[in-house]
Amino acid sequence: MVKIILIGIILALVYSQPDLRLTVADWLKSASDFLVESVEIKQ
Repeated sequence: MVKIILIGIILALVYSQPDLRLTVADWLKSASDFLVESVEIKQ
């Protein structure tokens, strides 16, 4: 339940600030790239 609330707050902040939206997109991209790399290293 707490996670849902936090996600809602983050989404509200992202949509209220266009500049922040790009930052979050870049962060998600780098985070997903990092996860892919860490998974490839394990295999």
